[in-house]
Amino acid sequence: MRHKHTHPIAWAIPIILSLLLGCAGPPDVRGATSALAPSHVSTGPAAEAAGAPSPAATVVMLAMACTYYVAPGGSDGNPGTEGQPWGTFQQAADSAQPGDTVCFRGGTYATDETRLTQSGTSGAPITFMAYPGETPVLDGQGSTGELLMLDPGTSYLRISGFSLRNFRIWGMELAGENRHIRLDHLDIGGGEAAIRFTVGETEAPPDHGPVEYITLEDSVIHGSQYSALDCTPGPCNHMVIRRVEIYNTGLEGGAFYGSDGLEFARGYPVLVEDCYVHDNGGDGIDLNSRDRAGNATGVIVRRNRVERNHLNGIKLWAGGRMENNVVWGQGNSAVWIGTFTSTLEVVNNTIAYNMWDTTYSERNWSFVAGYPEELASPPVALTLVNNIFAFNADPTDGGATGIYLGPGVNLVREAHNLYYSRDDGEITAEFVGGRDPDFTRAEIADGTWTAYAGQGEGDLTDDPLVVSGWSGVDLHLQPASPAVDAGDDAACPATDVSGVGRPADGDGDGNAVCDMGAYELWEAVAWIYLPVVVKN
Repeated sequence: MRHKHTHPIAWAIPIILSLLLGCAGPPDVRGATSALAPSHVSTGPAAEAAGAPSPAATVVMLAMACTYYVAPGGSDGNPGTEGQPWGTFQQAADSAQPGDTVCFRGGTYATDETRLTQSGTSGAPITFMAYPGETPVLDGQGSTGELLMLDPGTSYLRISGFSLRNFRIWGMELAGENRHIRLDHLDIGGGEAAIRFTVGETEAPPDHGPVEYITLEDSVIHGSQYSALDCTPGPCNHMVIRRVEIYNTGLEGGAFYGSDGLEFARGYPVLVEDCYVHDNGGDGIDLNSRDRAGNATGVIVRRNRVERNHLNGIKLWAGGRMENNVVWGQGNSAVWIGTFTSTLEVVNNTIAYNMWDTTYSERNWSFVAGYPEELASPPVALTLVNNIFAFNADPTDGGATGIYLGPGVNLVREAHNLYYSRDDGEITAEFVGGRDPDFTRAEIADGTWTAYAGQGEGDLTDDPLVVSGWSGVDLHLQPASPAVDAGDDAACPATDVSGVGRPADGDGDGNAVCDMGAYELWEAVAWIYLPVVVKN
């Protein structure tokens, strides 16, 4: 380990020499903001207390030309110019044509149910957005059911930079057959759900068809009564959820399975990346619960922080890939996957310190794949590589728990994982015959697991030495961690959860090897000291 010296009158700034040569990624400096880090859009309670601006106030518009204007003091009888703006979103929605950009000045708009019926085109979308540096607030005043309603078929729109408040049911509704919609820099709070994608009964086809090619990014969603982002009944296809913070959903009345942060019942492909999903009453991320035919393709959940959700953290019912996720503090199994016929890849995740908060936790396996639930033995082709499973379930409250692999699981590859939760049962493998399905920590280390499962290359059973445990959890690796440079490069993603390049030479032996888990240990190889200039 290199020693980093300090100077009483200098700022120490780490510089990676290889970065200067153009071949390395940025350092993972705790407290700093990475271009890929979920904290890039975090405006939760801590950020609000510090006076951080909302995403709606951070919209950057380059070379923007406003076709029309709306302002709180405007009138719908005006021509919609900068000097004579309109007064309502409804007037803007009724008037805008393909290629138009409607700019909303900051302030509060008393808003009734607003229907968007006009579509743009592939080359000329209609844009509704905040005027640069300002935040328009659409306020339902506690009586409006739904604020923004995209009628069936309304497509090729962008809605950017708004705050939606004080609505009773849905902040935004995409009724069906809506395509190529971009939603960004939004702050939506309250109601039954922030955004409802498709309309209809849970187990029935959607009333107006699916929604497709929808992107939601750089936004904050919070305080919904039920699931905050809700695709029920679906399907929702070609969906992208990126750099979104979702928190405080479904906390009133206790935890239940209808109050998830993100719930898409049907549809794929789906990409959920660089999000911060935390402190919700139900699950954090729940995908494909009604895709009972299984074999969902193109489902990717990566580089997310999923923390302190009261039920499960990540659920992939019908297939997909999860990589570089940090999952801690859940109230039940941190990860639940493969309820239906599935192909699943679980790579470089850190799953630790789940089921510790006694106010909402229930003891269960920390990771479950292929549990006999709706199917007696769901066929699951599972790749499990470079993960850390550690300190799951409070050992003083019922005992720690390991992972569960069901009777229909086919391990395509299980290798380079670190297990350190339950000494007498780190892996429960129901598909293994001829012995008890529980494999102890010692049996993983001595080759017994490999003999029975034909897997286990590079597995470890040591304390991963994370920076800090419960309750101030920080799952970055310490320099002496056995997980450093212990992963498999062939399976390693290009970056870690914070955007740090992989692999890095974390142990300083001259060889860059992928670390296990979601965080890659970064080590500065040179320090430059810059003097502090103080003006009197």
